[in-house]
Amino acid sequence: MRRVLLGVAALLFGLTACTSNPGAPADAGAPTGPRCIERVEPSPSAAAVASSAPALPAMALPCFSGGRYTNIADLGGRPTVVNLWASYCGPCRAELPEMNRFAAAGAGQVRVVGVVTKDRHDQAQSVIDELKLTFPMLEDQRQQLAISVSPVVSKALVSLPATLFITSSGRIAYAYQGEPLTEARLRDLTRQYLGVSV
Repeated sequence: MRRVLLGVAALLFGLTACTSNPGAPADAGAPTGPRCIERVEPSPSAAAVASSAPALPAMALPCFSGGRYTNIADLGGRPTVVNLWASYCGPCRAELPEMNRFAAAGAGQVRVVGVVTKDRHDQAQSVIDELKLTFPMLEDQRQQLAISVSPVVSKALVSLPATLFITSSGRIAYAYQGEPLTEARLRDLTRQYLGVSV
């Protein structure tokens, strides 16, 4: 009987090892350490957008660098551009340097956050290193953000890259999918949908 139990335990362990994602970071339990994205309370004078604009979903994603989770709903508080990307996406690689330049130019006025979507951690890290990306990153290996947001923005954000323009009140003013964004186009969309000139 003992041999049967040991055999079953070994089989279950083997199955678990085969189905786990080798690129996924190990689950270390409760998040610890500093937040990777600063939480900012919205200013009382922040311009309100129409109440029909969808709110960000209440969901947590891990910081790409590890340690903490960030609640997506906390990305309000200041105008924010959220870029969903992956290392296997050619248009993402074309767009990321533009996003990085825009993030540097808009520092203090608009926040830029990357969401590594349905990708291997090590491959995404290679892209971050190669392109010298400096804006904060979250990790979404199960594509939860794109799936959650798609119905409320009336477009399927299943192809990458996808970019969300978030108001300081935490509402999705616009969801962009199309040709890779340039820094100039990011400035135009930010001015149009978030009322911020960078």
